[in-house]
Amino acid sequence: MPLGKKQQRLGDLTKDDINFPKHLTPEIIHSALFVHNANSKQETMTRIDYLAKQIGEEAMSYVMSLLVLPTLMEMTRDTTEYKTFLDERNSRTIN
Repeated sequence: MPLGKKQQRLGDLTKDDINFPKHLTPEIIHSALFVHNANSKQETMTRIDYLAKQIGEEAMSYVMSLLVLPTLMEMTRDTTEYKTFLDERNSRTIN
């Protein structure tokens, strides 16, 4: 199914069967995979430009957010605040 079509599918289910959050529609997921699977930086940029025209600015911001999430999670794990949180959580005992 080409991008930009109104009908969204997940297996036999459509967006009429499931109330998808705006940031997790099949179109957003498929778009993120389309960008992620590019073979080079140039192809990635070409795909991003293409998708931005097809799905719009708001949807593209959701796509890019999904793509940077692993990096943000790793950056968070490296902070002293997170390490302190883990130490405090692990030092608690269940009474």
